[in-house]
Amino acid sequence: MKAAPARTLVGMNGITSQPADPTTAGSATPDLSSLHIAVIGAGNMGGPVVRTFLDAGAAPTNVHIVNSTPASSQRAAAELGAQATPREQALSGADVVVLGVKPYQILDLLAELRAQIPADAVVISLAAGTTLEALEQALPDGQPVLRAMPNTPIAVGEGAVGLMRGTTVSDEAHARVHALFSRAGVAVDITEDQVHAFIAAAGSMPALEYALIESMIDESVRQGLARDLAATLVQQTVRGAATVLQETGVHAAIARNSATSPAGTTAEALAEFDRHGVRAGIAASMAAAEERSRAMSGD
Repeated sequence: MKAAPARTLVGMNGITSQPADPTTAGSATPDLSSLHIAVIGAGNMGGPVVRTFLDAGAAPTNVHIVNSTPASSQRAAAELGAQATPREQALSGADVVVLGVKPYQILDLLAELRAQIPADAVVISLAAGTTLEALEQALPDGQPVLRAMPNTPIAVGEGAVGLMRGTTVSDEAHARVHALFSRAGVAVDITEDQVHAFIAAAGSMPALEYALIESMIDESVRQGLARDLAATLVQQTVRGAATVLQETGVHAAIARNSATSPAGTTAEALAEFDRHGVRAGIAASMAAAEERSRAMSGD
């Protein structure tokens, strides 16, 4: 998979991006091929994270999958191109430990693992709602911990990851984690307070975007296009519009205005868009995701 271009995220509660290049977090690109990585829970999110790490240069022989059962571990490892390994062996000598279990499981799991995780291993939690403070308290003093909030498009190198750095994570470890996520799409450093806005803008939005794309395809079919043709046209148009903004840096409002002729079809479509309150509906959906994230975290 090709390297993702450097991009900047601005205007979201002060969040700014680290380009998808680990050299921004250190003086040299970290060597990932020798890292021993244990992934506890390679499911809906842990699986795409494994793919991302492998694309970034982690060695398949050094990425160890531990799922709830040996059979599940074997299936995931075969699908991802990694190793199915018993938990104790996977953790022994680990440089990075990824926790991909459900949020309600993570603190109980850490209580079981704390004596098995090497003292200098970087622990990466994918769990929403469990704070760095709670994670650090569940682990021995000084254990480096980060939280990572990836969205599902990281599976194809077009996603976003929000990284939250714990109190004892060194610059070297921070650079290593950025390198591991360097093929995710874009990796950004955020604070824990910003994570709720990140979830609204990136974490929950793929599902909303799929719903919007689905509705556009369905309407195209209603108007007479074959479904496969409608899907091709809509998907390419959405991709193209996003690429224009990424590659030119033009503000979305300016791009929209330049594509709108007076009294034309686009102007009429946009007027109907506003009459139906679609813009307000999208904002309300994002606000609901942010509020739910805060509730899950007890904020």
